[in-house]
Amino acid sequence: MITVPRATVVATAWLLLTALTLIAAQPVPYQGIPGGAAWQGGDFEAAYTEAIQVNTAAAQLLASRAATDQAVYLVTGSPTALEWLDRAVSAARQSLDLEPNGPLTATALMAEARAKGEAGFYRSSFARAFLAGELQTLFESTLELDPNNADALVSYAAWHYALTELGVGWLFGASRDKVLPMLERGLAAAPRQINLRVEYARVLFGLGQDAEAEEQVEVALALPVRNAADAFEQARARGLLSAP
Repeated sequence: MITVPRATVVATAWLLLTALTLIAAQPVPYQGIPGGAAWQGGDFEAAYTEAIQVNTAAAQLLASRAATDQAVYLVTGSPTALEWLDRAVSAARQSLDLEPNGPLTATALMAEARAKGEAGFYRSSFARAFLAGELQTLFESTLELDPNNADALVSYAAWHYALTELGVGWLFGASRDKVLPMLERGLAAAPRQINLRVEYARVLFGLGQDAEAEEQVEVALALPVRNAADAFEQARARGLLSAP
């Protein structure tokens, strides 16, 4: 039996995690928070610049979301994307420091998970070696605080799918049997959250359930757009239908 070094396997698993997971974009409060209007309108850089200066858990959470959205939606693949994602991680941690046990704690943990997951695309294989474990810890910590956290459920389901698809689920206790039940719980908790429908569709396409996946895409496209991020997610949904 050939033994593959754990770091190599996990670094390889990250490639599929990048393609199939990355972390569901959590909703954030924006009304009454500096940067909120800019974020809602899609000026993520301005939103970050305003929010990062305000030392409250809610403002730092908004700064984290804005920085990640800037990296994912506007400058993805560019030399500045990783800088934005590092800022997002820092702001999420600051939110957690300011409110370690409050109503925004679970959302801040998911903000950190999303930024870390996206940042993995830009890091070395060595730096990525333990990413799957770090994400698992963040997902589980979120679900301990909020068992029905829709973003954590959908993201963790995709994590289970990605690792078992590669055949390395045993390294972390990932199980294919958990994928669809967790996805369904996540969608039930937030049925009108567009990005969750898109993530669900991505996994369903991966499982070969094309008809069901297309139904989820159609639902995502029919839901009302509440902010710029929703519009970007609907564009991502259309891309799923046109993918080869």
